[in-house]
Amino acid sequence: MKKTHKYSQNIAKIIASKSFGNSNTYSNLLQYLVSSTLQKNIPKETTIASEILGKTDFDPSQSTLVRVYAYNLRKKLGTYYSTEGKHDKTIVQIPKGSYEVKFVERKLVKKKDSNLLDRKIGIILFLLLILSLAYNAFLYPTNYNTNPINKDGLWKDLLADKKPLMVVLGDLFIFEEEDTTKGTQKIIRDPFINSLEDYEQFTLEHPQTNLKYQPLSYSLLIYNSALWIKDLSEIFSFNQSDFTIRNMVRFNPKELPDNNFMVIGMMKTFGMFKDYLISPRLFYHSQNQSIVYREDLEGKKIEYLPYGDPNGHHTDYGLITKVPGPNNNNIFLFGGLWDTAASQSLKYFTSPKLLNELEEGLKEKFGELPKYYQVLLEAKGIDRMELSSKILIMEKIEPKYILERK
Repeated sequence: MKKTHKYSQNIAKIIASKSFGNSNTYSNLLQYLVSSTLQKNIPKETTIASEILGKTDFDPSQSTLVRVYAYNLRKKLGTYYSTEGKHDKTIVQIPKGSYEVKFVERKLVKKKDSNLLDRKIGIILFLLLILSLAYNAFLYPTNYNTNPINKDGLWKDLLADKKPLMVVLGDLFIFEEEDTTKGTQKIIRDPFINSLEDYEQFTLEHPQTNLKYQPLSYSLLIYNSALWIKDLSEIFSFNQSDFTIRNMVRFNPKELPDNNFMVIGMMKTFGMFKDYLISPRLFYHSQNQSIVYREDLEGKKIEYLPYGDPNGHHTDYGLITKVPGPNNNNIFLFGGLWDTAASQSLKYFTSPKLLNELEEGLKEKFGELPKYYQVLLEAKGIDRMELSSKILIMEKIEPKYILERK
């Protein structure tokens, strides 16, 4: 990268910062991507592996090494811009699914009127969701006479159990930042802050004097949440069953022993339910935002990370998990690393074709439908909507394994 370029000082400041970390590899990677971008020659994974990581025999279909480094680089940039670089006028970004660097001018701070508008929009979306639920639960046409699911299959414990069912939607945590010197406010959505615990840790690490933070009483639900509720309402309405809805921000852990649960969303939004995304060989890695599969007892692992453009063609990974709860109740989790696989994982329970594929696959591998299990799936999509999927791994979970982990 030529030092005469107008953004050279930005890059030098980032690399020298404490929050970026003293790492020659990440410094070289950032400078390499900037230089390639300025030359309009965006590198491929194999080129990055060879030029920066010294992996001349790198195969992107067998290794996620470059994607992991790119993910960590984005995380380091996020840390920098939330601390030392919080007042920088220009933000250096590397969009997910790409190795092209973007130089983005920092947007103006939202005023209070905008804050009020956001609140109104949130309320309107919530009311629309309730109206949709009411229609499906009470006004759904009575001549709908085809049961889309097998009541004696994977749905058995959801329909036959007498415990009430709670559907918990993984929502996006947001909070308010007030600049007391400027008298301005803005709503913050940080991809690394997905719960009240994450928020509290963030405030401890950022004791600014002129900035005041406050968690909000509402959160953001992704668009597909309404579709999830619609599909579930049709099935439960036909089977004369019902359920209650919570978003994760409003979930009270005291309710855990008294209900069966269906938890749906991006796994990073699962809160305390992330602890249940485990089997002896398959688990969700919250720090890396990935799914890890242990191939053998010697520790050999495969890490699955989404790739591509989430707003274009991409590949996502998700988990379908059923585990025992703390009071002889059942917990079903349908999660994706992005929202594409989150939606597709639930479709394996609401689509007759995919449900049959899942049930037959489990029977073929285990000779029966296991009581508890975990399934890894791959979902390909475009613009955050799923196009196709396939099951990659199925694992049987023994109840004692969950108890030992708790």
